[in-house]
Amino acid sequence: KNISMIDYELLKDSKGKRLIGFGRYAGIVGAYNGLLTYGLKTGRYKLKSAHLCENKEKMEDELKYLNFTDEKIIVTGKGRVGYGILETLQKAKIKEVSKEDFIKKTFKSAVFVHLDTIDYNTRFDEASSNKYDFYKYPELYKSNFMRFAKHADIFIAGHYYSPGSPFLFTRDDVRSEDFKINVIADISCDIDGPVASTIRISHIDSPIYGYNPITEREDNFLKDNVIAVMAVSNLPSELPKDASEDFGENL
Repeated sequence: KNISMIDYELLKDSKGKRLIGFGRYAGIVGAYNGLLTYGLKTGRYKLKSAHLCENKEKMEDELKYLNFTDEKIIVTGKGRVGYGILETLQKAKIKEVSKEDFIKKTFKSAVFVHLDTIDYNTRFDEASSNKYDFYKYPELYKSNFMRFAKHADIFIAGHYYSPGSPFLFTRDDVRSEDFKINVIADISCDIDGPVASTIRISHIDSPIYGYNPITEREDNFLKDNVIAVMAVSNLPSELPKDASEDFGENL
């Protein structure tokens, strides 16, 4: 019938870099869902689900109900997703701190640290490195994510994972007493991959499940010592009008 279908997300520039995508809204909604999950996990506050909000503005209005004390949040990802996450955290008036301060200092309000690939990967031989070396020789690296995980309450994962790279943390790591994270919003959503607690995707109408580090199985996320996991794989669909308009404007 002479129908043409064009996948605009595959458009790339002359260097092979993708030009447009829905990543920004995945980050915006994923970070919001992470904050929503923490409220339910702790019983400290409740936010309306993003897909029940009329638009992005109404969703952001919900952030006034946040009730934090001194929580620490890890954010990974420096692409569209990562910077979408930052948009939500900035709207929530959560302060960004340096890697050193995140590890060494305590705060009287919620803070977050924004990590790049080389911040949580180090060479086995302890030689100096950069992310381009890591991309080329991932087998020479190991994760040192645990130096942040032992100080964090929430992890919002917006990184890109390349097969062959080290996992951020393993199931053994999660069982460790040093692992303090109790809420994970895994926007990247690689099943049985770099984020060990992500054992399946979740869905917009039921976005949260629990990961029990002892049994390595799904459990009630409200239980103590069970990690609350948000792993929705189609997050922009929670704000379809906003996400579509943003994509169209970029196109």
